[in-house]
Amino acid sequence: MLSTHREILILLFDAAVRYSMREAFLSSGNVSAYQSLTDNIYHGLPPLSNAVVRSVFASHFQLPLPLDPHGHRALMLFPWRTFLASRGPFPVTIDNLNPISYNMQLCLCGLSDEDRKVAHGELLGTHFAMEDALRSSYGMSDDRKEHQTFLRKQKTARMTESSTKSSKALLELGDSEAWQRSYLILWKQLEVIKAEWGRLKLEVEDIDTVPLYKQFSELYGAEILYPAMRLLAVHMGTEDEFEGFGTAFQDTLPPKEVSEMEIKTYQLQKLLESMEIHMIHNLQKKINKEITLVISEKTREERNLPTELWKHHNMQETFSVPRPEIVESFVQRIMKQHREIDDEIVFQKDHFRKCLTALGCDIMARERSNFETYSMFYENILSQQHQLLYQKEQELQAIEDRNGNAELSLSQLAGLSHEMIMEITALRSRLADLQEEDHNLKEKIRKEVQEDYEALVQNIFLLCVQLKGKVDEYRLNMSQRMFEIISEVRKEGVDKMIDMKRKFGFRQDSNALKEHLAQQGHLQELRDENSQLETLLCKLKTMSCWKATVQKVQLSTTLREVEKEAFQNKKEYLESKAMAEQEAVLFRQELKAARKALLQCQTENKGLQQQLDKQEYLVQELEHKLNQEVCRRQHLDLTKTKNLEKMLEGLGERELKLQQLTEEAEKSSKIRQLQGKKEKKEIQQIRSRLAQERSLKLDAFQRVEELQCQLYDLEEATTRRSSPGGSIAARVKSANRLYSARSLSHCFSDSSWKQDIGIPTFTLTRDFRRHLLTACSTGGSTIKAEKMERPKTVPPGWRNTVVEALRSDLTENSSSLFAQHCKQKTAQQ
Repeated sequence: MLSTHREILILLFDAAVRYSMREAFLSSGNVSAYQSLTDNIYHGLPPLSNAVVRSVFASHFQLPLPLDPHGHRALMLFPWRTFLASRGPFPVTIDNLNPISYNMQLCLCGLSDEDRKVAHGELLGTHFAMEDALRSSYGMSDDRKEHQTFLRKQKTARMTESSTKSSKALLELGDSEAWQRSYLILWKQLEVIKAEWGRLKLEVEDIDTVPLYKQFSELYGAEILYPAMRLLAVHMGTEDEFEGFGTAFQDTLPPKEVSEMEIKTYQLQKLLESMEIHMIHNLQKKINKEITLVISEKTREERNLPTELWKHHNMQETFSVPRPEIVESFVQRIMKQHREIDDEIVFQKDHFRKCLTALGCDIMARERSNFETYSMFYENILSQQHQLLYQKEQELQAIEDRNGNAELSLSQLAGLSHEMIMEITALRSRLADLQEEDHNLKEKIRKEVQEDYEALVQNIFLLCVQLKGKVDEYRLNMSQRMFEIISEVRKEGVDKMIDMKRKFGFRQDSNALKEHLAQQGHLQELRDENSQLETLLCKLKTMSCWKATVQKVQLSTTLREVEKEAFQNKKEYLESKAMAEQEAVLFRQELKAARKALLQCQTENKGLQQQLDKQEYLVQELEHKLNQEVCRRQHLDLTKTKNLEKMLEGLGERELKLQQLTEEAEKSSKIRQLQGKKEKKEIQQIRSRLAQERSLKLDAFQRVEELQCQLYDLEEATTRRSSPGGSIAARVKSANRLYSARSLSHCFSDSSWKQDIGIPTFTLTRDFRRHLLTACSTGGSTIKAEKMERPKTVPPGWRNTVVEALRSDLTENSSSLFAQHCKQKTAQQ
């Protein structure tokens, strides 16, 4: 009763939130509240419903499809699976409580204060409307029966008795709750079908705007509500009293003395009729379209296939071979990874190989597509001609059948009836086999379930036996421990009593207490022995029970195996028997058919012989053509393969040549780099040498000039002393010598400048360097001697030898250096 009451409250809240509140917001133009309520009910209302939500652990234990999780049969056959399939995602935990108040608040959480007031009013209005409907249903039933009694006076007594009985039954709480539940379910069904009907009529996904709702209300009032109310008035016999039916269907009022249940029932019936009419209309459209296509196909006079009638509109029957972009794709693919070096384009070997394989694949794909398109084209032509031949044969066969139906004999009718009887008997036997298979399958499923749960039951039984043994042991241990504690306490009490007696001077003997204590100790020993015997008895009981269960399991397994063997043997026997009977029947039928066929073959052999001759001639011609075409295709394939092999060989040779050229280019580039490095090193060395030699030459010439000046001064001094006339000649000679030395030094300086620019210069020889060094050393010594002592005279022959040696060395070294430089330039070019 409480669950029914809870279900009624949830259904009432669902109807109020899902239909009454949303319609109120949408009719008043409050689209935001409507949308907020629509978004929230998809989260709050599903947890409140009684929809089947299976457990997360039910993936491996699913319930078979024909069974319902709420059904009694599923609970009897598969109790655990039914429990997992219908008790929520976590059925065993305590957190499975359904938060009803939270979900109800979740539905209305997005509304403002004014909207919540409207929602509260709609909720109360829904509750009052249901109470009014309940009361009106009771009152209407009584008034209707009174009206019927007034019309039918003969049955007044019976009708009053039935009405009083029904009113008393409806006034009970259980009947009223059942009526409320059925009313709310009917209301929900009506609203669901009403929304679907509106979407179909308006051709929209959802009615969520004010214009659409107004249009839907007008359409629903005109096509559903007005006809339903009129039909209800006609059924009640109050068509004349029905108000407002002829003028405005928007303000249609229901007939008097009609309950809300009947109004909603008639609306639902009218909606279902409209939906059925809509579906039938769509089906008729489709059937008419197909019939027109068939008729147009039959009336065609062309000899081509009628594929245009059945194809879609976006198809095009055009036979055109597409242009393959093999070269463009090859160029794009090979230019993706290239490098440009001056006027050359370099590719990697792996990339080039991949491009070649892709090119081969594209060529083979093009050839295959061409072959498939041409073969499909010729196959379509052949199938077209075959279809025409088949149509002609069907027409001839239809004409022959018309002529043969008139001459059908009684023997053929008897044969047909016998065949029908045989088919019926075969079907009956098949039905019996299927029924037997169904029964066997049920037995097999039951046994499999028993086998599946047998191990579990056995384990549970063993655990129970173990737990019982442990509990018994614990009980015995507790009782033993309790007796031990009691004996210890008794002993301590007796000792204390004896001590107290001695302390207070009692002279009574304490032997009685000691004897009582000894008796209690003996009794405790007997109890211990009894407890040990009880433990042994419990163990023996558990062992005997375990042995009995094991023996039962073994016996059940052996019995099951024996039953399986017996069933299998019986099944094999029945199958062999049925096969033998079927073979006998088939042999008889084959014998009859062979006799008939022999007669027909003898009659048809003559006509077929002529046809075979013609067909053999045609087949020979066709085979000759096919052989020629096969040879031509083989020749084309051979030529293609040869061309591909040649092309691959050429590509391989080119690849080898390209590899050799790349290796030679790399070697030459490496050699050039090494030569450039060597030349740079040599030029640097030569420049350093020339700089050193130039500095040495300049120093040497400066020293020579100084020495010459000293010599000239000495000669002048000697000549002045000897004769005055010779002094003039000596001055002229010295001037000439100075000019020649300065011009020579200037020449050397010019040559060094040219060497700095890039013109090849000369190098000093070792003898000349030594000569200069000796000259410098002698010059330095003479300078020092000039300061200290009187300078000595130097013969003029030494000066002439120095100048001649310098000139000869300069000319030889400069000519040799210039020749070497020219050779290097030519080698580099």
